[in-house]
Amino acid sequence: MDNIFLFNEKKLTEAAIFFLLQTQHKNINILKLMKLLYLSERKSFEMFHTPIVGDSLVSMKNGPVLSLTLDRINHGSQKKTYWDQFISDRTNHDIALKTNIEIQSDDDLLELSDNDITVLKQIWFEFGGKNQWDLVDYTHDNCPEWRNPGSSMYPIEYNDLFNALGFSQELSKEIIDQLESQAYINQSVQMINNH
Repeated sequence: MDNIFLFNEKKLTEAAIFFLLQTQHKNINILKLMKLLYLSERKSFEMFHTPIVGDSLVSMKNGPVLSLTLDRINHGSQKKTYWDQFISDRTNHDIALKTNIEIQSDDDLLELSDNDITVLKQIWFEFGGKNQWDLVDYTHDNCPEWRNPGSSMYPIEYNDLFNALGFSQELSKEIIDQLESQAYINQSVQMINNH
C-alpha cells in the first residue's frame, strides 16, 4: 500500500502544534517530536485501529519514525504548505511555533478528531517529561516492531505493528483493508481535483 495517499499533512501539522503548545517556550527537539509522533500513531492504532497522520512507518538507528514526516522536517517542501503557516524552519535540532499564529490551545486544532486529541494528550502525559534519548531507549525496548537497521532503514509493515500490538490476524486484515480502501478513495479524490 502506498501511504502517500493516507498521509494527512494538516493532521501532522496540528499534532506537532499540539506538542509544541505543551512546551514552555513553544519549541521542541526534533528527535523528541519524532518519537512523540510515532508513539501517537502507534497508540491511535492500538486504541482506535486508525492512524492520526497516516504516514509510512520505518525503523531507523534511533528507533521507529514516521518517514514522510521526517523528510518534511529535514528537507522542507518545494511549495508553501499548511505546515509552513504555523511551524518555523528547523534551528539546529529544534523546531518552534511561529509567533504570529492564532492557535492558542487544542480547541483551535480543527483537523484533529476528539480521538486524536485523546491520544496526543495521553502520549504527552506519559512521555512529555522525557528527553529525546529517553524516548529513543523507550522505543528500542518497547516497540517490538522496530528492528535495528544499522546505518540504513527498514520499513515497518502494518502486519508487524499489529502483531506487536497483539492484534489477531483477522483484526489486522480488517484494519489493512480499511486503510487500503481509504488510500484508494484519497487517490481518486486527488486525481479528480488535479483535472
